[in-house]
Amino acid sequence: MSSSQQIASFRKVSAGILASAHLASQEDRPKVTKKEISLVLKRVAPALGIDGTAYHVLDILLGLVQPDDFQAGKRPVVAISNQRLAEYTRRTTRTVTRCLKKLVEVGVLAYRDSPTGRRYVYRGRAGEAEQAYGLDFTPACFNLEAFKAQADAFQRRIKAEQEARRAVTRFSRAIADMAELEPAEFHEFAARAQSVVIRDELNVVEKAALLESLYARVLTLHEAHSLKSKDKMSCAGDIDVSPLSITTQTDSLESNPQRTCSNEQDTEFASDNGFAVEMALEKEPCGGRTETQRPKSQAGRAEAGKFPETSLDGVSIGLIQSACSSVQAETGTNLNSWPALCGAAEQLRLLIGLSPAGYQLAVERQGRYLAAACLAVVAEKALRDPEHIASPGGYFRAMIDRAGEGKLRLHKSLHGLV
Repeated sequence: MSSSQQIASFRKVSAGILASAHLASQEDRPKVTKKEISLVLKRVAPALGIDGTAYHVLDILLGLVQPDDFQAGKRPVVAISNQRLAEYTRRTTRTVTRCLKKLVEVGVLAYRDSPTGRRYVYRGRAGEAEQAYGLDFTPACFNLEAFKAQADAFQRRIKAEQEARRAVTRFSRAIADMAELEPAEFHEFAARAQSVVIRDELNVVEKAALLESLYARVLTLHEAHSLKSKDKMSCAGDIDVSPLSITTQTDSLESNPQRTCSNEQDTEFASDNGFAVEMALEKEPCGGRTETQRPKSQAGRAEAGKFPETSLDGVSIGLIQSACSSVQAETGTNLNSWPALCGAAEQLRLLIGLSPAGYQLAVERQGRYLAAACLAVVAEKALRDPEHIASPGGYFRAMIDRAGEGKLRLHKSLHGLV
């Protein structure tokens, strides 16, 4: 049957309608199944602009078509009137007519009109369709592979735009934090970054690329300034000091070569807290410590002002892992150990837009374990409610300041997130 015979004379034809009618008139229809057609059409619907009522109509037609009609020698035709579709979708018949026309023009359906314009299917004793007039899914069978490629490309584009939006937020926050840290040097970069964000003629991918290059220039300039300041430092004011020999007999260690496990731990924790905690977690000298335990605070460390005793009180790596589910999903990491948390610190720093200098200062003040834990908490809160935290970098610095004052209750924040 020719395409002119399938389309009634009362229809206004277009190039898309004629192309679908041409595909429906061919006999060598690819062998597909109803399940495969349904999955592909629903995936490609957003890419084809099929939404709202048009998508509802497509869903109804897919539910009505018979699976056996997709077999060889048969035709997948749905015989349902526009009036019945209007009742199902609670729209007017004119709206349904426009939706069907859109489905035909994009190559999903074809009009298979009867001489009287009615839609009906006469089936034989075996259930085969002897006469079928209505809405034909044959064009979708021919376009199936093209629809698959179009759906995959659409998904890739959506994913790229999502990543670009995250990058725009991450880089703009990082540049703003650098400008806040050193206004004289980076204020101009912050203004340029803001102008890039508000430019409507750029898409989100182009904005992300521009901000990334701008942030790279900021980091290069910051490193150059750091090297220049180090070169300016000299030893002109140093004086020669003779080494002071210790004359007091120190027999505390020599008299007791078989030291206990608690002494070894005290010696380790008296050093830098980040390295000491890592050694305590990895060595497991005799107390059977595991990586799921949090590093315990020691009195010697609190006296030195390096790490307040209450900063990690009640905090374990298991609690952090349970509380920071959004962070783990966003970064693709598993915070199942303290080394893993510290390893993810760079990603978390970029996620909240914190400058490298700001994070390094926090590590020097409170140690890398507490700094990494605070990073995870701030990132989790920012991901769950971005409007609640206007400046995640400032929020992080406030937490470090409270830790220095002994007022940080990190375990309460984590339990709240859980």
